[in-house]
Amino acid sequence: MVEEIIWVINPIEHRKKIRLISEANYEKTKKAYEDRGAFFMDVLVDTGIPDDLWVCDLCNDEIAVDSRIPIVDNLALCTKCFAKWNTEEYVNDKTIEGNCPNVCCTNNIEQIEEEE
Repeated sequence: MVEEIIWVINPIEHRKKIRLISEANYEKTKKAYEDRGAFFMDVLVDTGIPDDLWVCDLCNDEIAVDSRIPIVDNLALCTKCFAKWNTEEYVNDKTIEGNCPNVCCTNNIEQIEEEE
């Protein structure tokens, strides 16, 4: 069962905001992990991945950033993989669904809804 679907309305702005949060918390988070003997790597900070590159967490296909992206139980999905999960078998009345609540996305909801 899918527990949560969050729609990222503006993927590039969303990534920029999340990257800033990751950068601000990087040293503190890294220290906390390393103090427990674990290796720490933040994909957004340590790899230099561009804000306009989104990849499906299931099939590794590139996801178009010109429309909203579904994040299903913390996995970014392309349209093909989302279609496989968006069935009555996985999504039901207990599934929580909504738009990303961050400012990066909420400012663009009206524009996306008009385009659909």
